[in-house]
Amino acid sequence: MTHIVSTALLGQVVNSGLTPPDPTTIENYGHLIIQALVALVTIWATVRKALQKPEEVVKVPVELVPVERAGNGGASNGHDGK
Repeated sequence: MTHIVSTALLGQVVNSGLTPPDPTTIENYGHLIIQALVALVTIWATVRKALQKPEEVVKVPVELVPVERAGNGGASNGHDGK
């Protein structure tokens, strides 16, 4: 008798375990997987950026910096006035 009951219970567990999930459950798991991947990539990029060596800043004397003069009273409209 116990063998019959245990076999019936095991059959119910196996049957319910092998039933495919409904589409909304699959969609929710898909959203969770995508959010987890985005979080991992964001964390990886942040850590990578934090561990980068800073770029070297080259100091140039002011005399060597090219400066354009505006010909129309300080306002520039993109034309050279010709």
